[in-house]
Amino acid sequence: MKKVNEVFFGEHGLTSTSANHLANIAQEKIVSNEAKLKNLNFVTTTVDIVGSPENSGKVINKGYDETRLSEVRGLLSEIADMNAFCAWIREAIRAKETELNDATTKSYEDWLKENSLENNRPEFVGDATNDDVMAEMTVKERNEYFHLEATAATIGKYIHKDGVYSKAREELHTRLMKPYSTEGTGEQMLIYAHAPSIDQQRVDYLFFDLQKWHRSNEQQLNRIKYNIRRKVAQLNLERSQEYRGKMEEYTIKYRELNAKFKEWKIKECERISQLKIVIPMELQPIYDALCELEK
Repeated sequence: MKKVNEVFFGEHGLTSTSANHLANIAQEKIVSNEAKLKNLNFVTTTVDIVGSPENSGKVINKGYDETRLSEVRGLLSEIADMNAFCAWIREAIRAKETELNDATTKSYEDWLKENSLENNRPEFVGDATNDDVMAEMTVKERNEYFHLEATAATIGKYIHKDGVYSKAREELHTRLMKPYSTEGTGEQMLIYAHAPSIDQQRVDYLFFDLQKWHRSNEQQLNRIKYNIRRKVAQLNLERSQEYRGKMEEYTIKYRELNAKFKEWKIKECERISQLKIVIPMELQPIYDALCELEK
C-alpha cells in the first residue's frame, strides 16, 4: 500500500458503504444549513399604496433580527465541520479504490520490481510530491489540513464579493442611503420602504469577524503548504543522493515467480477489500452527531 494512503485505514473503523452513507447524511445537513443561509438579508420591506393611511403598509420581507444573526456563525461552523468530515471520507474511499485498482491492474513485471526480485539497474523513484510529505503526517495533522481547506472554502463562499453575506451586507448599506423605492405610476404607484432589520454595526462586525477568521485560517493553511514544499525539496535532494549511490552498486537478479505473483494478487485484493476506514479523534463528535441523525 502507498504510504500516503495508510493513514486512512486501521483494524477498527467503518466499511466504505457505512462511511459513504454517513457522508451522504453530512451532505444533507450541509444542504439544509445552506438553505437557511440562502436568503440571508438584513432589510425589512413594507409596501404602501399611494393615498393609503399612514403606517398601513404591509410587511412583504422581514430581515434577520439579532437572534437569527447569532445563528449564522454556528451554521457556517457546522457546514465547515461537515465538509471536513466529507473530505476525510472522500479521500479515504478514493484511497481504497486506488489501492484496489492498483492491485487488480498490477503487472507481473511491476510486482517483481516492487519486491526487488528482479532488478537490472536501480530505478529513480521519481520526484517527491506533496503526497510523500503528507504521508508522514499523523492523523491529526492530515485532518487539520483537510479541515483548514474546508473552512477556507466555506467561509470564503459567503464573504467574498458575490457571497450571500457580502451581498446582503451591501444591500443593507444601499437601503440605508435609499430607504424608499417605487413601482408603477399615478394612483397605482407602490411605495416600498426599506428599513434595516438589525443595526448596521452588528452586521459589519460579524462580516469583519468572518474576514478575520478567514484570514487566520488561510495563514495556517499557507504555513502548512509552505512547510510541505520545503520538505518536498529536501526529499528530492535525498532521493537524488540515494540514486547515485545505488547506481554504483547494482547487480542483475532474475527469478521466475509468476505463481507467487498470482497468489499475492488474490490475497492483496481480499485484504484491501476488508480495510476499515478510521475516524480521526477530532472528527468523532461529528461522526457521533451524524449517527444520531440516522436514528
